[in-house]
Amino acid sequence: MEKLKDCDLVIFYNEKPKKLIKDYVVLGGSDKFSKVDIPKTSKKLPLLLARLAYVFEIYDKKFKEDMDFEDFVEIILKSIRVKKEIQNHDTTLEEIAGVLYLIDNAKKIGVVIGEIEEEEFENLLSFLKMFEEKIEFINKEGELEFYGI
Repeated sequence: MEKLKDCDLVIFYNEKPKKLIKDYVVLGGSDKFSKVDIPKTSKKLPLLLARLAYVFEIYDKKFKEDMDFEDFVEIILKSIRVKKEIQNHDTTLEEIAGVLYLIDNAKKIGVVIGEIEEEEFENLLSFLKMFEEKIEFINKEGELEFYGI
């Protein structure tokens, strides 16, 4: 938790949040002190977030001309059905937009990941890759890259 002190946003993904003084979001649960909660996770939640981050153009600008990113968008993200996935996660477009708004406005982001399956973990790393310039800390080992392309 010491490393999270430098972050101005912390994302708890499928992990019980620790009470923090700073802004945090909970993906895969809820907490009365978090800025935004999305109650359920799945292997497609990170792709839903990535799809909408792409639509709203909330990602590191260096990817505008990146061929791997373009392939990720064409092969993976464009297959995500936004309305269906929002319903599958018991959330709203406003909550998803709230998560993306907080990410967009953060300078340093910390991510605490609980137990998830490998495919979901890879999808999460693909989503986080879109913001790698802001990512300060991730508690699990993994390469930030666009998986599935």
